[in-house]
Amino acid sequence: MKISKNVVFVAVLIGVGLAFWGVFQNGRVPVKATYSEFLQQVQTGQVTKAVIVTGEAGPNPITYNLKDGSRERTVLPADYRDVLATLQQRMVNVEIRDAASQWLHMLPNAMPFFILMAFWVFMMWRMRRRGAQ
Repeated sequence: MKISKNVVFVAVLIGVGLAFWGVFQNGRVPVKATYSEFLQQVQTGQVTKAVIVTGEAGPNPITYNLKDGSRERTVLPADYRDVLATLQQRMVNVEIRDAASQWLHMLPNAMPFFILMAFWVFMMWRMRRRGAQ
């Protein structure tokens, strides 16, 4: 049984489309908030969980959940000891992650690129093989 080239092409396109859909449906993108808004939300007890990504130097990104279920993000200054103390006072669940381990979290977002690259390499290989005949 020989499968038509068009059927294979359409199947690959559907696969790529599903991969894109999966990446964008993976999770909601957090709303960007200012540092002042974040502090106010912490002071009023609206923040339930916070994930701080620490780096070598410079600002540290933080993603946090509010009591209404929404997620927001902002950046903390390099020295965020006072903010951390306030989060602990308000009994906020705080998780601190190392920035070096964040490349694993980017892998699902990069999958469509890798799929497209593999498809392109496959098509180039087929074209080269066809030209040699």
